[in-house]
Amino acid sequence: MPEPKTFTETFRVFDFECDINRKLLPGGALRISQQISTDHCDCLGLTADFYRANHAVFLLAKLACEFTRVPLIGETLTLVTLPETAKRAVYKRVTRILDEAGREIGLVDSRWVLVDTDTHRILRRPPEAFAALPFDEEVPFALNMEIPKPESTEPAGTARADYTLCDTNRHLNNTHYADVACNALPLEELEHRAVRRIALNYHSEVPAGESFELERGRLDENTWYVAGQRGGKRCFEAKLTLE
Repeated sequence: MPEPKTFTETFRVFDFECDINRKLLPGGALRISQQISTDHCDCLGLTADFYRANHAVFLLAKLACEFTRVPLIGETLTLVTLPETAKRAVYKRVTRILDEAGREIGLVDSRWVLVDTDTHRILRRPPEAFAALPFDEEVPFALNMEIPKPESTEPAGTARADYTLCDTNRHLNNTHYADVACNALPLEELEHRAVRRIALNYHSEVPAGESFELERGRLDENTWYVAGQRGGKRCFEAKLTLE
C-alpha cells in the first residue's frame, strides 16, 4: 500500500492559544500546523531516530500564515497537510485549515531545507533515504512570503529564548517567533484586532538563554514589520497584517 501524500487531523482551538478577543493567535495556528507536520512525518517513519541515523534534519527557512476568518475559542478545525518534493533544495509544505463546515478559512505555507547535522550545510542532493519520500511533485497552493522594509524603524525592546519557549534542539522554537513579533507591537494595535496574516523569515537560530533586540516599523495602516537582531546579526524578520 502506498504511503499517504497528505495527512489530516482535527484540532480544537484551546483558550490558552487565543488572544484577549478569543481569537486564535498566529503562534497558536503555527503550533497546530507544526504538530500535524510532525505527526505526518512520524507516520512516514521520519522520526528523531531516522534523522539521527541519516545525519540530516529539516530546518524551517520561511513561512506565511493567512486567515480569511480568524478562528475562535472552542472551534474544531480540520487541518490537511501537503508536502512537496524538493525544488532547488527547498521543500514546500502547505497546510490547509478548514472550519467545521469544511470551508477553508486559513492556509500555512512553509519552506524547509535539508541540512547535514555534521557540517551544518544545506544538502542539495539528499541522502538516499530521503530520495523516495512520498511527497507530491507539485502542491497547488502558495502564499506570498515577501517582507518589505519600512522607511524607518524604532526600538521595540528585547526578547530572550527562555526555557518555556525553546524546543528539543535547545533553540527558540520557530512558532514562538510569531509570539515575539506580536508582543513587539503596541498593545493598542491588538486590543480590538487580531492578526490575520503573518510572514516570517528565519535568518539564524537563537540558542536557549540568549537575548536579542527588537525593532518595528509600520508598513501601512494595517501592516507592521518586526525584526530581531543578536550580536549584529539578523535573527528573524516578520510582516504582520491586522484585521
